Amino acid sequence: MIALLTVAMLSVTNLTWHDATRDRDIPVKIYAPTGATNAPLIVFSHGLGGTREGYAYLSQHWASNGYISVHVQHLGSDDVTWRGKSDRLGSMRQAVTAENARNRPIDISFTITQMLGDPRVNTNVIGVAGHSFGAQTTLLIIGETVLGKSYRDQRVSAAISMSSGSMTPSSFRAVTTPCLHLTGTKDQGIVITDIKSVDRRFAFDNISAPGRCLITLNNATHMTFAGAGTTTHLDLIRETHHQVLECLP
Repeated sequence: MIALLTVAMLSVTNLTWHDATRDRDIPVKIYAPTGATNAPLIVFSHGLGGTREGYAYLSQHWASNGYISVHVQHLGSDDVTWRGKSDRLGSMRQAVTAENARNRPIDISFTITQMLGDPRVNTNVIGVAGHSFGAQTTLLIIGETVLGKSYRDQRVSAAISMSSGSMTPSSFRAVTTPCLHLTGTKDQGIVITDIKSVDRRFAFDNISAPGRCLITLNNATHMTFAGAGTTTHLDLIRETHHQVLECLP
């Protein structure tokens, strides 16, 4: 086990920014060590149906170890997809659209730009992470292409992709950013039910650049990575994340 620095106090701030170019609001939740200076930045993308309130087990861990963690809420693929709906899964499936897929990486890049104006942030040390739909968002940020279009953000130097899906092998040709891929032996799809656990390693298998790593947790399900796992699983996820982020330049 690695030794982790414990920061006694955290600050947690909810903000909503507005991207005038797209006339789009971007709610965020920022976790930071109290008194942070020159802190590495992690921007996190939630899964389909999630919000900025989720994945606190990660954000609190990161901030307690010296990172500023910003959880982005992607409007259109957040909890609006299921809240108050009689057919929640059906409604969530309808939100898996090209428009939502495009907006998500742009949300992340906009958030990075906003955070570069925060004097607490080390602007040279930026990572992204995400789960499920957020894993696809993460991969787009580091060079995955969709229909030939790139959303790469060159400011990002490391990534963590949890429970990604499959695209076409050629989609990953331009990915060169170091990336940790995590999945579980029971990581089947919930909303998109034809996704099998083996599909979760598709991106890892089709990225040829060095700096990629795959960890498969025995008996971990899709929702394990959203914080619904055993204490052992969650501890392992936090530890592996920390080791990867410690390798940021």
